[in-house]
Parts: sequence; C-alpha cells; structure tokens
Amino acid sequence: MTIEWGKILELNVGLILQLANFAILMYFLNRWLFKPAMKYLDRRRERIAAEMESARVNEARAAELVAEREREFREARERAAKMIDDAQAHAEATIEESKTRAKEEAARIVEGARRDLEKERDEMIRELRARVADIALLGARTVLDREVRAEDHRRFLDRLVEELDEATLGAEKR
Repeated sequence: MTIEWGKILELNVGLILQLANFAILMYFLNRWLFKPAMKYLDRRRERIAAEMESARVNEARAAELVAEREREFREARERAAKMIDDAQAHAEATIEESKTRAKEEAARIVEGARRDLEKERDEMIRELRARVADIALLGARTVLDREVRAEDHRRFLDRLVEELDEATLGAEKR
C-alpha cells in the first residue's frame, strides 16, 4: 500500500477551499442577513415594550378616572342625602309654626330636592358615559393595532356604554 501524496494534496486543497467558501458565506450571511434581522427584531421588541408600558399607563389612568367618578358619585349621594335631611328639618320647623302651611311647604321642598337630585344624577350619568367612551377609545386605540370600521367601533362603544349604564344603575339601586 503506497501513499499517493498527489491525491492527499488535492484532497487537502479541496477541503481548504470548501472551508474558505464556507467562511466567506458565513461572513456575508452575518453581515447582510443576520445583523439586519437582529436589528429589526431588537427595534420591534423595543416598540412592543414601549406600547406595553403605554398601555399600562393608560390602564392606570383609566383606573384613576373610574375611582374619581366613584368618589364624585358618593359625594353626589351625600349631598343629596344632606339636601333631603335639610328639607326634612325645614319641614319640621315649619310644621311647628303652622300645620297646613308646613305640609304644603314640605311637599314643595321635597319635590324640588328630588328634581335637583334627578337632574344631578342624570348629569353625572351623561358625564360618566362621555368619560367612559373616552377611556374606551383610549384603551381600544392602544390595544388594537389594526384598522376598525367606524360602524363596528360605534357599535362596540354603544354596547360598552349600555353595559356600564346597567352596571352603574344596578350599583345605585343597592
């Protein structure tokens, strides 16, 4: 068995050329494919993280607005209760002066307080609907990353307002 150095040398040169071709291919792939792809993925990751943070901030803001509205509703109920208490105290004082006059005066005061309460409650509900629609729009804008038709968006907001009305009215009846 004789060793043919010519064939071994050809084999080594072929192997070296293949390794050189592979190294050149890896260099070009790294420079024009892998690095740009990684840069794109990093930018996308940063954008998604920024959008997530924005969504968290918007969610916290929405929670603050809801808490503020609940506080305003409590204050409105307290004012209404105080108005009714004041009207009743006034009615009792008037009853002591004159029974007939006191009955008429008490009925007028109670009715006025109820109308004021209804007006204020209606105003607060309208304001809450507007605020909830704003919150829903803000949340939808941050969550949705696609275009939505106007009629679908309107139906969604109407349904949200109805559900909030039902929930709000259900909470007020308790």
